[in-house]
Amino acid sequence: MTTTAPQRTAPIVTVAPVGVVAGVDTHKDTHHVAVLAATGARLGDLKVPATPAGYELLLAFVTSYGPLTLIGLEGTNSYGAGLARFLTAAGVPIREVIRPKRAQRRRGKSDPIDAYAAAQQALAEPESLPVAKTGDGRVEQIRVLLTVRRSAMKARVAALRQIQSLLITAPDPVRTRWADLDGDALIRALAATRPGDARDTVTTTTGQALRRLARRH
Repeated sequence: MTTTAPQRTAPIVTVAPVGVVAGVDTHKDTHHVAVLAATGARLGDLKVPATPAGYELLLAFVTSYGPLTLIGLEGTNSYGAGLARFLTAAGVPIREVIRPKRAQRRRGKSDPIDAYAAAQQALAEPESLPVAKTGDGRVEQIRVLLTVRRSAMKARVAALRQIQSLLITAPDPVRTRWADLDGDALIRALAATRPGDARDTVTTTTGQALRRLARRH
């Protein structure tokens, strides 16, 4: 009787896929993405429109080279805000990168150069780069409202300065009328005036200007 010795099979070795890193140079209408291997080798770059469809194309392009480890993104609080929100919702880790220095632009400004520079930053400094802003939640709501408030405050201060300047050079009847008032009392009084047609005289024109500035304030 012949027996056959059991054959030994080699153990199956699972090789983990090597991840890739990407960088994005953002603009108003388009974004340019570049992909690097873990070794730093350049794998490819692509320009996409700055639209939801373009964001999907960008992510599909990057992941076609392998598992995505990190994306370095410029301007997450400006031109890259929409892409940052999309990538965050997709669960992609992103970091804020600064625009490359002039030394990295020896061959001039170009979107691929800046995109590769962003990818190189993400590859070299993944832990030190700041976590990108998501542009979502209560913080973003407050930021939007504060933007409006800041511009209103600047306009208010500018209107007050213009009122003070006009009162210095105004015709005597206007200057003497308001000489004893200042602050909120002056603003309220000016806003309630009826100076007449602005086309009549310099006095009425100045009165109209002061009234409009006070109401703007």
